Amino acid sequence: MNRMFVSPWLSVSPNGPVTCAHPRAHDYVHLRQGEMDGACGPYCVVMTLIMLGVMSREQACSLDRADGRTRLGRFRENLMVFGALVSEGTDDFDVSWLVDVFKRVGVLTDVLEAAPRRKITIRNIADAVDYRKIPIVGVEWEGGQTGHWLLVIGYQGYQADDDDELQITHLLCLDPTSEAPRVSLWNAVIEVFTEEGDAVNEGRYYCRHWGPNEPPTACRIDQSVLVGLDKKCEANYFY
Repeated sequence: MNRMFVSPWLSVSPNGPVTCAHPRAHDYVHLRQGEMDGACGPYCVVMTLIMLGVMSREQACSLDRADGRTRLGRFRENLMVFGALVSEGTDDFDVSWLVDVFKRVGVLTDVLEAAPRRKITIRNIADAVDYRKIPIVGVEWEGGQTGHWLLVIGYQGYQADDDDELQITHLLCLDPTSEAPRVSLWNAVIEVFTEEGDAVNEGRYYCRHWGPNEPPTACRIDQSVLVGLDKKCEANYFY
């Protein structure tokens, strides 16, 4: 039996995923590169902050007007440290550092260390979704292509019987380089394992990335940052 789990922070709408967070319910989450300054890492950070309800879409698209004395202004100044288009790219600690501007309003970050086994890494990412956290994952392609950040909003797996452990097969993602999905919560997929638990590709690039307009390509997950709210803030939404 195939089973699918998605983030409780999101809901579908005719124009793309919307956040369920109070007080900005129904704010569109997906940002496509070009709607604000920056590259994929900052875009994933901002989509995460919109999902959690600590930044609105309107604020995200008008950061250039933010007062430097405010939290939004400080966030904008931190973005500018990387240059207007983040031409050097961002790593997991950069992503965590950007999110940390919002720690005073209950946003928590955790840089996920690579596990000794790939299945543990994927399980940790899926567990984060179950615990209402939002994983931002860095993907690297074979052939030395530039890495890319994606937002994991759910996962799919196969379970032969109720007593068996779920074998995770796919991570469901929001990709800022593609248009917002209209009939689902995701616009990209990372295929990680077969239903039997085997890697879909041999060697270092054991995953397969699916985009809406490109054929599947071999890749691997090399960095992950988990973002969520502290328990006091979470209680406003789920209890």
